[in-house]
Order: sequence, then structure tokens, then C-alpha cells
Amino acid sequence: MKIKKISLYSIPINVGMELTRYVSSQSINPELDTLVVKLETDVGLVGWGEVCSAPPYYLPELSSGARDGIIHVSPVVIGRDPREVRAIITDIAGALRGHGNAKTAIEMALWDLAAKAHNIPLVQLWGGKVSQSLPVLAVVRIGTKEETTASFKAFREQGYSRFQIKVASGEAETDIETIQMVMEIALPHERIWFDPNRGWLVDDAIRVITAVKHLSPMIENPCESYEECRNVARRTGVPFMLDEVLDGPRRFLQGVQEEIMDVASLKMSAVGGLEQTRVIMEFGRELGVPMRIEDYYGTGILLAAVTHMAHTLPRRLVFGLYDFVSEDLPLVKNPLKVTQGEICLPGNPLPGLGIEINEDLLGQAVAALEG
Repeated sequence: MKIKKISLYSIPINVGMELTRYVSSQSINPELDTLVVKLETDVGLVGWGEVCSAPPYYLPELSSGARDGIIHVSPVVIGRDPREVRAIITDIAGALRGHGNAKTAIEMALWDLAAKAHNIPLVQLWGGKVSQSLPVLAVVRIGTKEETTASFKAFREQGYSRFQIKVASGEAETDIETIQMVMEIALPHERIWFDPNRGWLVDDAIRVITAVKHLSPMIENPCESYEECRNVARRTGVPFMLDEVLDGPRRFLQGVQEEIMDVASLKMSAVGGLEQTRVIMEFGRELGVPMRIEDYYGTGILLAAVTHMAHTLPRRLVFGLYDFVSEDLPLVKNPLKVTQGEICLPGNPLPGLGIEINEDLLGQAVAALEG
């Protein structure tokens, strides 16, 4: 059994940044796409992967880098036995430094194909399910107190209990008012955190957090750099989640050792790809760090990969997954469904990622590589 062809497809995607600081601060609004990878073998098996590269003002990457990165490593992929997935991924890492977005997509497709080659669901190839169901987060839009309360009520009726709130798109006083209002609305069992998207300077972060410290809000990645976030965490003493500044396993360990990270948000492209994410997951399992496992955006392909990965962890270590599936992009015919704020794998999942692709939506390949 050999991999005989790699095809790449680019599908435009509208993520929307209206909840964050980037709306007013960015003069360039790049068009985004999800890059879909299709691996074909000489026996008819197909593996799928995808990545939606973040805007370059959010993460240091470009969509073109994902495409060119995969094209660059195609000679060490084509002609290989997909069951030797670790050997292939090792050769990819040796040929391509960085380019977490390219590695995320090609590694996802390789693991999907490897599991299909063994005729088992990917979660079984990774050791089997530890959790049976996992919580999914919701992003709550902030308005007046009445509007915000209504938004929480609507999500609660759908079973959600984990909520992300975007802040830092205005003045510090507004953020203080937002945090105070939301914490009044919150129920005791709910997990709520506030995400400035690196939008606060150190002095603003300390000012805002000091004003609401008595409420013990969880703050996600308040400042641009890891060092600034560390400064704020040490001077404020509230629960902290790190996200974009986590750029690999070593940074994850640093955050744990320096005792500034209560929760980790693992974006596969940011930390170096799917395999680096799995390395960090093992650290998190051993060190007892709750984790969000995700990437910048995607479709049902990414959601399936994240769900298989997260099910290999104890439930208490999965802080909240994100539902990437949009009705505007029905690329996956059988996407996993969120039910009562939870997501789970089906009782008898299909081999690999367990997804069926609507190939009519892929269009013409932007690259087709054969040995």
C-alpha cells in the first residue's frame, strides 16, 4: 500500500472578527480560506486533512505558506506506506521547520489515512476513548445587561455551560463594566473566561483585573507576548489561560513551571502542528492542566480531528471544544453534532476520522502532486 497522490483544495471562508479588537485596529483584511488536503493510495483509501490559516496579524502564518509547505514536503510523503505514519511525520519535520499550518493539515490527513489502513477509528489508533462526551464552549455577544442575559439564557437552554467573552475592543472602563456584568449573570457551575485577544497593554491589563479581582475572573492571553502575560499574571493573581503565545511544548512547560497558566488553549497551527499538539496533551495529562484543543478555524474535518484527539483525555482535562461546523460550508456530509452543549463520537464510528466529504464543493485542485 502506497500513497500515490496529494491534492490541495482552497475554499473561501468567512470567519468574522466583529467580536474582537481586530475590527478597528487592522487596515488589511485578508481573504481567508480553508485548505483541504486529500491523500490517495494505490488501493483506493483516501485521507483528509484541513487547516484554516489565521490572518497574519493574529498568528505568524500565511495561507500560501500552508500550500507551499505541503508541496515542499510532498517528496517524503508520496510513495510511502501510510501505516508508517510516524516515520513519514518524522521526515516531514526534518524537511520543514515551523509552518505549523502546513503540518497541521498534512499530519491530519496522514493519521486519517493510517487509521483507515488499519480499518479502525482514529481514536482507537491513538489508544481508545477515555471520555464518552466532552463540553463545547459558546462565544457570547455582549450588549446591554438585558441583551447579554438573554444570550446566556439561549445558550443555557441548548445545554452550554462554558462561555468565552471577548473584551479589549474599547476602553478599559468598558471592559471592567463588562466583566462585572457577566460575573453577576454567571451561575455557580459555569466556566466563564474573558479574552482580550492580546489587546491589553500591561498597565491596562493590571488596571482592569485589579478592579474586578474580587470576582476572580479567568483571563485569556491578555497581552501580546508571553513575558507581558507573565508580568500581569504575577501581579494580579487571577486565574489565567494562555492561548496564542503558546508556540510549542517548551513554552507550555514554561507556563506550568512559572505557575502562570491554569488552563491552556492549544491551537495546532500555533504550537507546531497536530503532532506537537499531541505531545503537549501528554504533558497536560501528566501535569493536570485543563486544555482547549482547537485551531484558528475550520469545518467538520477539523472538528472530527479535535474530537478524536480530545476523547483520549479524561473529561476533567478538556476545558471546552469549539464547534467549527458552519451551515454556510457543508463540506462534511456527516459532521459531528453538538447536543446539549456536548459533543461525542458515534457509538460505531467509521474508520479514520469517520467523515464523508462532499467533493462537489471542493472545486478544482490548486495543486495535484503525484510520484
